[in-house]
Amino acid sequence: MNESGSVVPLVVEDLWKTFPRGDSPVTALRGVNLRVEHGEFIAIMGASGSGKSTLLHAVAGLTNVDSGRVLIDGQDLSELSDARLTRFRREKLGIVFQSFNLIPSLTAEDNIRLPGTSGAELDKHVDQLLERLGMQARRRHKPGALSGGEQQRIAIARALVCDPAILLADEPTGSLDSVTGQEICELLRQLCDEQQRTIVVVTHEPHVAMWADRVVVLRDGENLAEFDTRHINDPQEVASRYQSLLRVEAS
Repeated sequence: MNESGSVVPLVVEDLWKTFPRGDSPVTALRGVNLRVEHGEFIAIMGASGSGKSTLLHAVAGLTNVDSGRVLIDGQDLSELSDARLTRFRREKLGIVFQSFNLIPSLTAEDNIRLPGTSGAELDKHVDQLLERLGMQARRRHKPGALSGGEQQRIAIARALVCDPAILLADEPTGSLDSVTGQEICELLRQLCDEQQRTIVVVTHEPHVAMWADRVVVLRDGENLAEFDTRHINDPQEVASRYQSLLRVEAS
């Protein structure tokens, strides 16, 4: 719990993960710690191989760890069976992938419905999400008839349909052009500000990290440092802060 006595949405404690690779196993996470408060938007930055995607997959319960704990809304994921973990993930976590992961044969609105259950309440929520994300006119289009930005908006709506405790996004602008990518970043920022959404984004792009409240930097599977970005409006400044941290630690 935090100082106010409420449950913290995300706590990561001393997380370790090693992947077997012949005679040279790869340790992707080395005692990583992380704490994200309600309504906070954080970006996890790091180069390829820094462990940031492994960390996100561990938080999502998609990767088993060797030791340490992930607590979502106070629930230790390691205490859940596979069936309970699947149900918990559907109810508590919204996950947005770089490649959208929409089902081609389903319409936009049916893709949004997937994690939910049928009923009038779901119908109402889907309508609200389509309206909020500006996709009402495209609700009956299939993914192949949507632009990349429209597909990502539908993917975000799908991630929000169960009103999750945390929205996780893995390189959410990686498959988009720069203008559309900025629109998606603005949307995530608005969801955080207007709905107090707790958002964790993995990225290597300063222009994405700039929209977060703070940046957590990983290198070689370890917490390197973090810095506040709430008053930074220039991606070049984020890039400079990030690079300076890497230089200081290396010296």
